[in-house]
Amino acid sequence: MIPISKLKQNLDFNKNLNEVIEVMKLAATLQFNQFRLSHEPFVEFNTSLENIIGFILQQKTQNIFLKQSKREQLPAAIILVSSDEGFLGELNAVLVNRLIEKMRAGDHIFVVGKQGEEYLNELMIHFSLLPPLKDKLEFSQIAVFRDEVFALYAKGMISSVSVIYSRFVNLTSQQVESEILLPLSDALSAQVIGNKSPVYKGDFLFEPDLGAAVEGWVKLWLNFRLFQIFGLSKLAELAARIMHLEGSIQELNKVNQNLKLDYFKYLHGLSDKTIREIYASRLVKNIG
Repeated sequence: MIPISKLKQNLDFNKNLNEVIEVMKLAATLQFNQFRLSHEPFVEFNTSLENIIGFILQQKTQNIFLKQSKREQLPAAIILVSSDEGFLGELNAVLVNRLIEKMRAGDHIFVVGKQGEEYLNELMIHFSLLPPLKDKLEFSQIAVFRDEVFALYAKGMISSVSVIYSRFVNLTSQQVESEILLPLSDALSAQVIGNKSPVYKGDFLFEPDLGAAVEGWVKLWLNFRLFQIFGLSKLAELAARIMHLEGSIQELNKVNQNLKLDYFKYLHGLSDKTIREIYASRLVKNIG
C-alpha cells in the first residue's frame, strides 16, 4: 500500500497540475475565439473571384493552369500544414500519414509547423521548411508560401500543387483534407471551368496580354485560397488543443478520485485501528 504521506503528496501535485491545465485551456479558448472573430470567410469574394477565373480560362488561349497530359509524369508539390505547438500529437500524426500515402518519389514537400518538421526529420523525408504562421494571418505572409510553389509550377518543374491540412468543422471535430490547388481543372469545380454562359458580358481588354491577366488572377486566387486554408487549419489546431486539454482534465479528475478513495480509506483504517487499540487497552485495564 502507498504510504499516506505519498498519497497526500500525489493529491497536492495533481491539484496544482489541474490548475495549470485549466489555465492553459482558458488561454487556448481565448485564442480560439479571438482568431475566429478576426478570420472572415469572404465567401462572396471567393465566388466572384472563381467566376472571373472561369470566364478568363474560356478565352481561346493556351495556358499552363489547365490540366496537361505532358505534365503528368513530373513530380508534384505538396504543402503539409502542421502545428507549431504540442498537445496535438494524434492530429499531426494523421496529417503526416496522409502525406506519406499521397507523396511519390521526387515530389517537392513543403512543411509549415515545427511538429511536421520533427515528424519528417524522424522519418528522414526530405522537405523544405516554410516560415511559421503568425497568430494573425496576413496576405503578405501567405504570398511567401504562394510564390514558393507558384514559381515551380510556372517554370514547368512540377505537375500539380496540393495542400494537406486539418479543416475546422466545429469545436469537437477536425477533418484532415487533401486539396489540389493547381492545375485549376482539378482545383475548381467543373461548373466554374465549363460555364458557357458567363455572367460577364461585353468586350474586355486584357493588359498587357491575356496570359499575364490569367497569371495575375490565378496568383490572387491562390493567395486567397491559401489564406482560407491556413485559417481553417489554425482554427482546427486551437480547437483540437482545447479538446485535448479538456480530456486531460477529465483523466486527471479520475486519477484524483481514486487517490482520494485510497487516502480516505487509509485514514479510515488508521482511525479504526486507533479506536480498537484504545478499546483494547481500556479492556485490559478494567480486567486488571
